[in-house]
Amino acid sequence: MAAIPQIIRKAKKKRTARVSWTKDQELKYRGLVSELQTRGFVVRREELKRGHCWKAQSGVCRSLTEKLIFIDSRLSAEDQVAFLAGQIVPEGAN
Repeated sequence: MAAIPQIIRKAKKKRTARVSWTKDQELKYRGLVSELQTRGFVVRREELKRGHCWKAQSGVCRSLTEKLIFIDSRLSAEDQVAFLAGQIVPEGAN
């Protein structure tokens, strides 16, 4: 009997569910982003890398010339808005 060759197929990439935003959430998000931009931050919403022993989270970082805020786009709309709201520190509170 001849062996039956096995067909190796690539696993299909899982599609992440898109976060649905209400009009109110979108307005809050845009308002928070514009407030942070006036304070000198660059806000970026991206799908942050995840994998074995690796999980990036939303957060703030600083380069030599920029203050960056990364937001994981896979978070719920509520979580994204809450994260940005938490980044707004009253002026002079540092």
